[in-house]
Amino acid sequence: MKIRVLVIILVGMIAMNVQAQKRYTIEINLRLEKQAQTQEAIYITGNFNTWNPKDERYKLTPNSERIGEYYIQLNDIPQGVLEYKFTRGSWQTLECSPKGRLINLHDQVIEQDEILQETIYAWRDQYPVSTAPEGLIVLENFIMPELNRTRAIRIYLPRNYKMSQQAYPVWYMHDGQDLFDEATSEGRLGPVEWGIDETLERLGDHYIIVGIDHEYEKNRREREYAFFPTSQTPMAEGKQYLSFIVHTLKPYIDANYRTRKDKESTGIAGGSLGGLISLYAGLTYPEVFGKVGVFSPSLWQDQQLQAYMDGFTPEQIQLLQQQQYFFYAGGRENRKIGGGEVVHMDQDVLNLVQQMEERFQLHNQVKINPMGKHGAWYWQQAFSWMIELDNQFNIK
Repeated sequence: MKIRVLVIILVGMIAMNVQAQKRYTIEINLRLEKQAQTQEAIYITGNFNTWNPKDERYKLTPNSERIGEYYIQLNDIPQGVLEYKFTRGSWQTLECSPKGRLINLHDQVIEQDEILQETIYAWRDQYPVSTAPEGLIVLENFIMPELNRTRAIRIYLPRNYKMSQQAYPVWYMHDGQDLFDEATSEGRLGPVEWGIDETLERLGDHYIIVGIDHEYEKNRREREYAFFPTSQTPMAEGKQYLSFIVHTLKPYIDANYRTRKDKESTGIAGGSLGGLISLYAGLTYPEVFGKVGVFSPSLWQDQQLQAYMDGFTPEQIQLLQQQQYFFYAGGRENRKIGGGEVVHMDQDVLNLVQQMEERFQLHNQVKINPMGKHGAWYWQQAFSWMIELDNQFNIK
């Protein structure tokens, strides 16, 4: 009897929640600039259809009276943030800027029925596939003896590198194929790159960037970026991966390029799991990495960080105090984990920063973007923020 009563109560609560969640009708009117006009079907994709780029239910209707205009009505859209992009049926045919670069998603806070107006200027496939900077060096099969495999390494040199005798500071970065080129980038919302070269050219072009490609298989990437085994990643290879960077890759880069080899001029950075392994790189090798960029770190996947920091000696802490950490998180980076618990990644970062400052008196720079989400579009902005600060600290 008690079980039956409990079931009735739970069903009632669920029904109340469903009823309480308000839903609205959204009309979107789309105009195509001359360059974007097409005879092909146009689709809208978003967080209402799990980002399916060719969902026949969400094909726009041409306006029979006006060339280059379309419309669609979205029904039953829940209250909250509506996110969407336009395609011609694939991630290769996303809308883009007039200069051919992918743009951020459209978003709108929905609290009532809405009529929205959008414009498409061009399509990504109208432009060259590659957006890599001229002169980007790619070492296709660089040997990783610590992991008994090979990997592509992407090396960005400043534009005036060949014309000067200057030595440059270096940033080592993960997910190398996502840093410079839309043709090799991948992501949940299309092939958005970090725009590293564009940012550096805008801010003075004072750095060498060494991008280390990740494994294309998701679980193998997770293994390389996991410092300790977890229930999700029982075969952690993060220690070997960092050893490769410190003992194999950095000596090669220092021997073959004009680098400033001191720790103050050597940084490591990444996003998501790349942010987490960058954090461990800084904590493990403070004598190597004087600068650490930790963007949207997946702290919720790691249960051993606190115990690891508990074991630091006074000598290690003294080295940590000589580093500069750059922490970034977005206010809309929320993750559901076991049991339906929601993790707020910005709060995770703020808690960690507070602990590190209280325990070790570390030098932390922190940026929280209240509207930021998880992905390369926002890490572009985080990287720009970090480099602007690093220019102040490190340019000699």
